[in-house]
Amino acid sequence: MKTSTNDPLPFTAPDAIASGGKESGDVFIVSITGNSITRHATNEELFARLGWNRECGMAASCEEKDYVHLLLDMLRAALPERDIRLSLNIIDPQSDLIIFQGGEHAALPEMIDEFRITLDKQLADYREITPAVVVIGIWNPLCRNEFLHCTAPKYAFYARQIELIQRDLCRKHHIQFAAVSPWENDPANTGSGAVAAVRWHPNDRGMQCYAEAAFTAVKALPQWKIWQQTEKKNSL
Repeated sequence: MKTSTNDPLPFTAPDAIASGGKESGDVFIVSITGNSITRHATNEELFARLGWNRECGMAASCEEKDYVHLLLDMLRAALPERDIRLSLNIIDPQSDLIIFQGGEHAALPEMIDEFRITLDKQLADYREITPAVVVIGIWNPLCRNEFLHCTAPKYAFYARQIELIQRDLCRKHHIQFAAVSPWENDPANTGSGAVAAVRWHPNDRGMQCYAEAAFTAVKALPQWKIWQQTEKKNSL
């Protein structure tokens, strides 16, 4: 998807992390793809401009506290017989579970239509790999005045349009949707970082909300009962 100069939120893509593939039936691959909320790179220029000096979900205090790794912890606790491996920002063709987070950078009038077309194709492609797919909704915090100045004009309105597209396409493709909007306007879930554009992102507490929302959506998948039944057989 193209980027726009009208979008002031930072995003420098990190290197992708590959799962290593499957060499046995116990390996369970989770592919997660997303924007800065999922993972953001760092370098000297970014540290000087944003005060961002680590590689993880932006505004999390460390990698272990971002939603990706909190969710992995939840999955490993629930499926202890599986060797759960992460493929981050690259979709493994052997994925058992795919999670998509994104759309914030498309909350612009000139990108709405393209977002629908692109996401429609992405979700169809994901479903070809696995029926177990989750889409995480848009982060649209309005709880701090500074957020009005670090997002695109009318971001709040267009972010809602993006989420409507996400929900509609999830229904079309029979995919679980994980809303994070119930937690976006609690000031305790944002506000960590040196500049407003970083503070806009979910902090450790916000990341916990993301992980819990995603995990709830995963447990609502029809495949969840199958995975749990396999766990019981393996543990006998």
